[in-house]
Amino acid sequence: MADVNLKRGMAHLVAALLLLATLQQVSAQSVRTAEYQTGDGNRTAIIVDHGRNRPAPVVVVLHGALGTSEQIRRYMAWDEVAAREGLIVVYPQGVANSWNDGRPPDARRFNPASRVDDVGFIRRIVGELNVAGKVDRQRVFITGLSNGGHLTYRLICEANDLFAAGAAIIANLSVMWTRSCGGRPIPVLVMSGTEDRISPWEGQARPGDAGGLTLSALETFAFFRARNGCTGAGEKPLARQGASDNTRVVLMDGTGCRHATSLYRIEGGGHQAPARAGRTMRPLVGAMLGQQNHDIEAAEEIWAFFKERARPAIP
Repeated sequence: MADVNLKRGMAHLVAALLLLATLQQVSAQSVRTAEYQTGDGNRTAIIVDHGRNRPAPVVVVLHGALGTSEQIRRYMAWDEVAAREGLIVVYPQGVANSWNDGRPPDARRFNPASRVDDVGFIRRIVGELNVAGKVDRQRVFITGLSNGGHLTYRLICEANDLFAAGAAIIANLSVMWTRSCGGRPIPVLVMSGTEDRISPWEGQARPGDAGGLTLSALETFAFFRARNGCTGAGEKPLARQGASDNTRVVLMDGTGCRHATSLYRIEGGGHQAPARAGRTMRPLVGAMLGQQNHDIEAAEEIWAFFKERARPAIP
C-alpha cells in the first residue's frame, strides 16, 4: 500500500510539474516584440496577448516623452488587468522615445520637429492584429501618459473610427484640437494632478504661439463634455487607502452624456500616474515629478471605464 501511495504521489507531482511547465510556456508565449518596417524606419511594439485564442479587446498604451514601451509596461498594471480580463495590451515604442502628437514643435518640450507618422503606426499595429483574427473590432481602446497622453488626444480627434474610448493621463488638451477635432465623439477619461509642474492643472500659455496653448484640466473636461453631449457634471471623493500622504482623488463625471466623460482630479498629485502597487519612478526622477497617489491603480480605473464601451458594429 505504501508503494502504491508513493507511486500515486509521484504521479501527482509529475502531473503538477508538467502543468506548471505548460503554464509557464503559455505565459512566455503571450509576450512578444513585434517589428514593423515603416517609412520612419524599423519600429517595435511589445504585445502582451491574453486573448485566449479568440477575438479580444485591445488596449494600446503609450509611454511618455523620454520613456520606453518596457518602462510603461513596468510602471502601470496593464499586464495584470490583461491576464484577468483576457485582453491584448500593446506597448508601442516611439521614435527617439517620443511621439509626434501633432502639437507645434516648440510646444513639445522633449520632441523637436518630428515628422514621424505615429497615427499611421498605431493604425498599422491594430490592423495587423485584426488581420490575424485577434481583435474584437468594436473594443479597441487607446490610453497614454504625458506625451503619450497628447498623442491619445490626437488619436481621439483623428482616428476615432478605430477606437471605442480613450484615456489621457497627466496631459491636458492642446487648444489646437478644440478647432480641429473631427469625426464621431467617443467616451473620454482624463486623469490630472493639481500639482503637476510639467502638465499644469491650470494649463500652459506660450506667448506668441496660440497652437502651443494647453487648456486647463477643467477646460479639457468641459471640452469633452460638450463634444460628448453632456448636460452637466457631478463629483465624488474616492476612498482613501491610508498610504497617499497629501494626495487624494476626486472623480468628476459628466451627467446626461451621450458618450461618457470623466476627469480624475488628483489633489496634490504631480506628474505621475496613480498606483497602489508601489509602481514608482526612480527616486530622483520621482522627486522631480512630484507626489504619486496610492489610493487607486490607474490601469484598473481606466479599464473599468473602458470595459462597457464598444464602437457601433462594423459591417
